[in-house]
Amino acid sequence: MRFISKVRQFWQEVVTEVWIKAVWPTPKELAQSTLVVCMSIAILSLCVFFFDFSMHELVRAITHLVTGK
Repeated sequence: MRFISKVRQFWQEVVTEVWIKAVWPTPKELAQSTLVVCMSIAILSLCVFFFDFSMHELVRAITHLVTGK
């Protein structure tokens, strides 16, 4: 019985936190946050592409110098 009462109490606390105490974003706030995340991903993707391409070209140039091919 003690286990069941603990599970019941836990579940009630979860419901209280999620549906009563939580502050949910408005649709406008959600759209703005989504835009920020998408722009951040795009900028990060460009940075990763730039560094990956640069490292590829650097390794290719060093390999060309060492092997002479």
